Formats: sequence, C-alpha cells, structure tokens
Amino acid sequence: MKKILKPLLGVAAAAIAIAVPSCESFEKTNTNPNVIDDQSVQPMYLATPAIVRSTLNADMWQRVMNLGVDTYAQYFCNDKYDTNLCVPNDEYSATFWNNNWTWIANLQQAIKVAELQNANNVAQLCRIWRAWIYMRFTDYFGDIPYSQACNIEYSNPVYDHQKDIYYDLIKEVSEASAALTMEGEQKVAEYDLIFGADWSKWRKLANTLHLRLAMRLTEVDPVKAKAEAEAAAAAPGGFLEENVELFRGESAYTSSVGYNMFYVYPHYWPSRLTMSTSMEKILTNLGGVPVEWKDYYQKGFVPDYADPRALINFNVTSTGTGATELRERVIDPETGKKVWKVIADFRGRWQGVKPGLTAAVAQEPANMNLNHSRLGAFFVSDDPTPPVEKAPVMQKNRNMVLVYASEAYFLLAEAALRGYNVGGSAQTFYEEGIRKSMSYYGNLIKSADVETYLTSDMKNLLGTSVAFNNSEGGDLSGNRNSKLMKIITQKYIANFPENSYEAWNDYRRLGMPVLDPFEMAVEGFVKEVKGIDYKGSLRRFIYPAIEQTLNAQSYQDAVSRLADGDATTSRMWWDCRTTIVE
Repeated sequence: MKKILKPLLGVAAAAIAIAVPSCESFEKTNTNPNVIDDQSVQPMYLATPAIVRSTLNADMWQRVMNLGVDTYAQYFCNDKYDTNLCVPNDEYSATFWNNNWTWIANLQQAIKVAELQNANNVAQLCRIWRAWIYMRFTDYFGDIPYSQACNIEYSNPVYDHQKDIYYDLIKEVSEASAALTMEGEQKVAEYDLIFGADWSKWRKLANTLHLRLAMRLTEVDPVKAKAEAEAAAAAPGGFLEENVELFRGESAYTSSVGYNMFYVYPHYWPSRLTMSTSMEKILTNLGGVPVEWKDYYQKGFVPDYADPRALINFNVTSTGTGATELRERVIDPETGKKVWKVIADFRGRWQGVKPGLTAAVAQEPANMNLNHSRLGAFFVSDDPTPPVEKAPVMQKNRNMVLVYASEAYFLLAEAALRGYNVGGSAQTFYEEGIRKSMSYYGNLIKSADVETYLTSDMKNLLGTSVAFNNSEGGDLSGNRNSKLMKIITQKYIANFPENSYEAWNDYRRLGMPVLDPFEMAVEGFVKEVKGIDYKGSLRRFIYPAIEQTLNAQSYQDAVSRLADGDATTSRMWWDCRTTIVE
C-alpha cells in the first residue's frame, strides 16, 4: 500500500485520456518500439493512474467534497461559497463530470487489454474500481451515461436510469469477486498502490461494495436489497477488516493528485473545514465519557461529556487555530476615557457553525469559522496535541482513507436489524463497528472509555444514546433513539472525515441522523427554506450546462424522468421515502 515506485510515478504524473506511457515503461519486445499495441502494454500502466486520479486531486477535492458533499453531509461548514446556500456550481460539476469519463475510459481500456493478455485478476481489479467510481458518480447526479459510455460507437450516449446502473454495478462487483483467484499475477503488486496485489483484500472490497449497493435499495426495492445483502454476506472472502488507504505524500503524487487534502485545506485556506452545529449536537454527551478538562477550556463552551472522538475530530479553539477576542470601545466610568473591553472570547471553545449562512453573516465574529472548532490536529499535524498558542505543524505524508472498514460492520448491523440473514446479530455488528472506528485513533482513546461508551444510555443533544438495547419506538422507526438511528449515527461518525459521501447518502435515504436545516438556503434550490430533511436540503447536483448542447436528446430524456427536472430538489431513484424524523 505504501510502496512508491519511480517507474510508475512518471506514468501517474502524465496527463492522459487513454494512457500511453513511454516505451521505456514496457517489457522489451522484438516489435517496433515506436508501436504500442494491446499485447505489449502493461494493463496496470493504464489502470493505476486512473485509480490514483479518481481519488481526486486536492483542487478537485475542495470543489467536489469540501464545498459540496461535505457541506450537505454537514461534516463541515464553509464560510463564503454559494454551495453553502444549496446553490451548485456548474464549473465544479463540469470538472467532476469530465474527469470521471477519463478515469472510466482508462479502466475500460485496461480491462480490454487485461482480458486479451489473460491477466484475469487485473481485469477484475479494474472492474471493482470502475464500480467504485460509477457509484460515486451516479450518486452525485442521478441518471448518467453507462451502457454506452466511453464507446466510440456512440457519439451521444444515452443516460441510463439509476436503477439499471445500480443493478449492473451489483452484477459487476459480485462477478469480479467470484472471478478473482488468490494467487498469480504477483508481478503487478508494485503497481497496485491500494493492496499490493493482495487479491483476498480486493475480494473483500468487492463484497463490501456489493453490500453497500444492496443497502442503498432498502427504501426503493426492499426485496432486491435483502437478496443482494444476503448474497454479499454469503460470498467467499468476507468483508473489509482494515481501511482501504492510499498514500498521499508529497514525494509520491505531487504532480498528479497533490498532497493529502486534509493537509492542504486547513492550512492554505485556514478558515475551511469547520464543525457544523449538527456534528456538535451528535457528538455532545454521546457515550457518557467525561471530557478531560484543560485549563484553557471555557466553562459552558466545552461539554462535560462527549464522544471520545469529538475533541480529536475537531479542535477546541485557541490562538494557534486562529480564534480571537471580540472587543469594543467603551467609556471607562472611572477615568472617562475610551478603553477596549472584551465582550466575547472565542478561544477555549468547542462549537460548531450553523449550516447555510450567507457570506456576509458567516463573516460576523460570532459566526466566523476561525472562531469555531475546525478539523483536529490528528488529521493535519505531526503532533495531535500541539500547544494552544501555536498552529499545528503541517503533516504532508498522510494516507487517505478510501473506504473505512467500520462501514461494513454498520451495513451488516442494519441488514441484520431488517431481518436479513447476514451471519450475525445487529448488536454484535454494531458494537464491533464502533470498536473498529475507535481503533483508528490508536492510543488517543482509552480501551476503558470504549467499554463505558458501548454501555452508556446518556443521550446526545438529538436524543440518541449508544447502548444498543437502550432504545425507544420500533427498531426501524423514525424515533431519535431507535436502533436504526443508533446504527446510522455511529456510521456517520465512523465515516468522518473522508467518506462524507456515505453520510450524505444515508441522510438522503433515511433522514438519519437528524441534521440542522440550512439557515439561508436560496429559494428554489430546496423545497422549503429552513425545512428539515428532504424539504430543506440539496438532493442532487445539476448536470453540467454543456450537456444541453453536446448531448441534447439524451440529456432531455434524462431530465424528463426527474420529478422537478434538472434541479437540486429532484430526488435520486433510491431517495424515495416520505417519512421525516421529527
């Protein structure tokens, strides 16, 4: 996973559509060295750049994730961009749209080459990663080209219905999992920067994606959801047991994907990645673990009890993180002279920002991102607990988590809760998912605190506790302390910070966990300004405007299937429930 090979880096850095690296990268043959054909190219030379780039370079991560998906999952609040008001940005969407086709085209060519060369496992690896890309792609826009995509026979590919895309993705990952062999093709290990040709891990990833796809269907096609979840659980190889990671250090992919985005954006753009009030409410009191008090904390602005991950994920404000005092000029009654008086000290606080504030309101001191809790030093610094008067020392060489292993346990917990036969109990899967998430933080979380946490009936500010059997209402009800709410709340926390996609998807699918309404959403981009759940949040991103010209008929056909047309209020095929958790 952490191997860095010089021959590959030149390929990864090249700007390609269908990648054709220099002849020096290929095995020597007796053929004309100036002619590259499908029999001479190494398929991983095509696949690896696509895999690396599809994890998003730092610039694209900010636009697609930080200012988009992160905002709607409410992992973070941004302070001046219209996306904070549920207004999508066409340039951002167009960049994401165009790059997806480049990555998919590369992988499809790699599959073709691998199949011609009988490189079976490489072909299956590419099928699995192509599914990972497509899943994210369709969950961003809805219906997209699929069956005719990246095929020169179709100049105007149709937009496939999301249902058909999902069903085929399920087929792709299940077939790829079954087709993988557990030995052979080890010569590609140095070019597989995800698992180093550990095919058992690729199979686990395929099975986990199969389960993820299945559980997305619970509200729209429960029969298919059950059948596919059970099929994924029965598939040989099991599910992920460790996080899927990619090294994002400065020595490896500077010219291709940039430093890890959690190094770049909290420091180069220091007011970003600020905790939302929704996240604050979810983490406060949850688990009943006392907060270890420090002398610079402000009483009343740091909770006495919080999830053990709370103050690691988001810092307590300090001079080192940019927090300030608010002063005003007043007349000193004793001297009659004007003096500065501190009317608010924003240091020593653990507080979130309301989602959906306009740029003007967000710049007011009481709302300013710098005066609130931002992404913790654990993710951006060599020192997870830097001195309060100093900014964290930037840590560039950090792995990026592509899929958290804890997700599989929470997917299984929900499946078991719904009565699916997935080989265990909902409670067992749920508690193991929590332990797996806590273990990511190493010795920053005490094992005794984890046990206290699992048995706690203390509720967070939304009314949800941790102890599985301390529940109210039906298991699957919209009650804020139902067992389903507990599972999705823990999954939401465990996927922080790099998998906000799944947090946003669960919120769209189930309305869980309960999130604050966007305060100042622009009318027309939500059903109801200040509305809760699907009434008050963005449900999808609008297609790039250029599609109306380049692929007009296919675009119009897709738009005609959307309830509100090509609008942010139109819901995904699988986002179909009518209930709202009050």
